[in-house]
Amino acid sequence: MGTAKKIKDNAPLLNPKHEAFCQLYVNGDKEFFGNGTQTYIETYDIDLNKKGAYNSARVNASQLLTKTNIVSRLNELLETGGFTNENVDKQHLFLINQHADLKTKLGAIREFNSLKKRVDQTTITVVLPEPIIKLDDYGDIQRNNSNKEDNSIKKED
Repeated sequence: MGTAKKIKDNAPLLNPKHEAFCQLYVNGDKEFFGNGTQTYIETYDIDLNKKGAYNSARVNASQLLTKTNIVSRLNELLETGGFTNENVDKQHLFLINQHADLKTKLGAIREFNSLKKRVDQTTITVVLPEPIIKLDDYGDIQRNNSNKEDNSIKKED
């Protein structure tokens, strides 16, 4: 049996499979990054030809991703990667695929993107046409005659 990896002071230890899972989940390519099910299948060498194997992997991955020591290790790995464009892009992908504190993380990513001028914050103004039929204060219909000539007879003094 391999040695367990200690994460941060006083944090629980990870066994080699858990460490491999965390590394692949955070540092893997697009197929694995932020995808617990695919990462679990790869790490634990799951045979998808067996009945129920995929669903079992999905459930087991979900359970792993709720364990405090696993989440701590994932956060540690993400922090050590630094805030680079690539890491923020990975964080964003991570947000899409996980169910934890999305509001806080997404807000931080928006702020980072804003500071790096990676997102254009333009405002779009939409002007709606004036309605042809209006109602007066009494609910009676008033027609918009602004485009028509005034053919009324004016009273002269």
